Amino acid sequence: MSRVEKFGGARGREVRQSTIPKEASEPAAQMEQDNGEETLPPRRVKHSTQLNRLTKWYYNFLFIAFVSLVAALFWYGKKLAS
Repeated sequence: MSRVEKFGGARGREVRQSTIPKEASEPAAQMEQDNGEETLPPRRVKHSTQLNRLTKWYYNFLFIAFVSLVAALFWYGKKLAS
């Protein structure tokens, strides 16, 4: 299987459910190979992009809230001093 078939052609596309192996959707306790070794789940399942997107939104919100608070305090101080 080529890289393009496995991961898709272009970056930024949403991951299709059909590209995730069946083993990736099973719990880690059930993921054992025939020879008895336990395998790790794929990175795509362990670290989902939805969590990364939510984290990015959260940090952006905190940054905007902090900048807004500082601007409001400067405006209030300038208004109070006048």
